[in-house]
Amino acid sequence: MLRNRFIRWGLYLLIGVGLGMAFNFVMKKNEMDGGVIALSPDDSNNSVATIIKRPSRAIDATANKPDLGGAFTLVDQDGKTVTQADYADQYKLIFFGFTYCPAICPTELLKVTTLLNDLGDMAENITPIFITVDPERDTPAQIKTYLESFHPRMVGLTGTQDQIDAIKKEYKVFASKVENEMMSEYMMDHSAFLYFMAPDDSFVSMYPSTDTATQIAADIKSLGILEN
Repeated sequence: MLRNRFIRWGLYLLIGVGLGMAFNFVMKKNEMDGGVIALSPDDSNNSVATIIKRPSRAIDATANKPDLGGAFTLVDQDGKTVTQADYADQYKLIFFGFTYCPAICPTELLKVTTLLNDLGDMAENITPIFITVDPERDTPAQIKTYLESFHPRMVGLTGTQDQIDAIKKEYKVFASKVENEMMSEYMMDHSAFLYFMAPDDSFVSMYPSTDTATQIAADIKSLGILEN
């Protein structure tokens, strides 16, 4: 049932954030992300990742959807101040990360690029958005250069620490700075979900990093909400 699916999403968020806060996102050896890894769906011994299943389904406006998303004021990669109203006519695929991330973030943004290509003309109705969790280093210029490697319509957003903290709260994103004397740069532990949001900023779907571009594209197509 769709209602059960949204309940599972909510439980998934609570478990993911709870584990991250309880253990401060366990340090591991030999991890590509600078030796730091979040307790995320792709590295949790399947204990969390197996909670969510994604059968094809139609949107049920009466479903008990997770309370995710909300108003924001941020700055895009061109230095322009933007709000949620700037993307009000589009569906959004939103990912939170940071430009100094050596593995997880570029992998996820390449996934977004691939799935948008897989969606073909339907992708014109979707704005891909990258929101930094590291505004200390991720200036508009830094983000603009970083996004050149990904989809040409990718929007990058940054802001003050207070602005980033506010939008992280709206999406229940966990992120924490990790410093280690063995690393020349600090890393950011952060949750790694891809959020699919409607033009009115309501929640549509959420995908963990274990989902492939093909799976996500197929799921979005199955919703029947995008024009060809």
